[in-house]
Amino acid sequence: MAIRDLFRKRTYKRFARDRKGATAVEFGLIAIPFFVMLVGLGEVSIMQIAQTNLDMAVGDAARRVRTGEVQTNEQSASQVSAEICTSLNRLITVECSGNLFLDVRTYESFNAVANPNPVVNGAVDPDGVEFDPGGPGDIVLVRGLYRWEIITPFFSSIFGNMAGGDRLLVSSILVRNEPYPVEEEMPTP
Repeated sequence: MAIRDLFRKRTYKRFARDRKGATAVEFGLIAIPFFVMLVGLGEVSIMQIAQTNLDMAVGDAARRVRTGEVQTNEQSASQVSAEICTSLNRLITVECSGNLFLDVRTYESFNAVANPNPVVNGAVDPDGVEFDPGGPGDIVLVRGLYRWEIITPFFSSIFGNMAGGDRLLVSSILVRNEPYPVEEEMPTP
């Protein structure tokens, strides 16, 4: 029995010293978490690019509201949303239909400004957004909301803030409209 035990000990020591294939085994143990984190990092990066694009696009729309361009050209919510969508698609391609919502509200004073939550039961309620760009000197809150679909399952539970694990990207800008000239209708003779 002693010879057999000695043989087992030598075999075990030889196996423990052997480093062939150790790198492959170690990589096999960390490969899945590594690639999940790598894909998640890429997804978070793209989501931040989309947030930055949304901020820029809503800023441009708020500037057009503030200067009276939207009001004097009688632009509708869908026209302003289409311009925001065009700005969003400059760097990455996004689907605006059913995902982009524009909320423009007018207030009497800065103290009266409210920021109502347009999300009902985990989805954006289209009736919870309005389009009122106001007139000269009005205080206007311009908000752009975009429903971002998170692809990586693990990260949807972390970053998702809507039903289905999606993330609502929001950009808000509060402005006082400039005293732009308002054309009054002239009576027809």
